[in-house]
Amino acid sequence: MSEERVSNEQVRERSHVEQGQIVMPFYLICDVSGSMYGDMPALNDSVQRLRRAVVAEPVVDDVAQICIMSFSDSAKVVLPLQQMSETAIPALSVVGGTNYGAAFRLLAQTIASDNASLKSKGYRVYRPCAFFLSDGAPGDGDWHQTFTDTLTYDRASGRGMKGHPIFVPFGFRDAPDDVLKRLAYPPERGKWYKAKTSTVEQALNGIIDIIMKTVITSGMSVHAGQPTMTLQPPAPGSGIEQYDPDWV
Repeated sequence: MSEERVSNEQVRERSHVEQGQIVMPFYLICDVSGSMYGDMPALNDSVQRLRRAVVAEPVVDDVAQICIMSFSDSAKVVLPLQQMSETAIPALSVVGGTNYGAAFRLLAQTIASDNASLKSKGYRVYRPCAFFLSDGAPGDGDWHQTFTDTLTYDRASGRGMKGHPIFVPFGFRDAPDDVLKRLAYPPERGKWYKAKTSTVEQALNGIIDIIMKTVITSGMSVHAGQPTMTLQPPAPGSGIEQYDPDWV
C-alpha cells in the first residue's frame, strides 16, 4: 500500500474523534534570522527528519499534534497544529532580525486558539510543549517581560496564561546562556539545552534528536495509560548539554 494511500486512510479515520481522546500539542519555534542564512538547508533537513520519525510511529502520530513556527523580525505559523502524516512541511527561509517577543506573543495566541479548537471537537488536551530554537541573542530589550506577560502563570494572583506551555529553549552558536536559562518554564518541569558543538549542522541534529525522542516517548505514554511529557536527555557525544532552569 502506498504512503499516500495510508496517509489518506489515517486522515479519514481521524474524522471521527472519540470523545475524550487525548491530544498532546507540540510547538516547534525556529529562529530564521539573517545569521541562519547558511544553515537553512541543515535546519530544513532536521525538521523533515522529525516528521519522518513521527509518521513512522502511527501510535505517536495519532496522539501528538505538531505546529511549526518561525521568527525573525516578526513571527508566523509555518504549519498549523496537526498530525505530521496529514501534510508536507513547507521549507523555512531566512527573513531578518531576532525578535524573541514576536515569537512569544504569537505562540501564546496560537496555543489559546488551538486549545479552544481541539476542545470544541471533543479532544482532551494535554499541556502543550514548546521547543524554542535560536542561534543568537534577542534583539528586543523587553524580551523577558514579554515572555512573563504572555507565557507564564502566577498561581497566587491568578494572572497570566493558565494553559501555559512547558517551554524548552535550545541554544546554539551565539545564543547566550543567561537568556536561555530564564526561558525554561515552569521551573519545576523545565530544562534548557545548549549545543557546544563546532558546527551548526551537528547542533541541529542533536537538538532534533532530543525533540524527536521527547515527542515519541510522550506519545507512547498515552497508549500505555499514563500520559506524561518527559524531556529526554542529549545523546552521549552529541555535544549538547542539558541544564535546570534559573527562572526569575
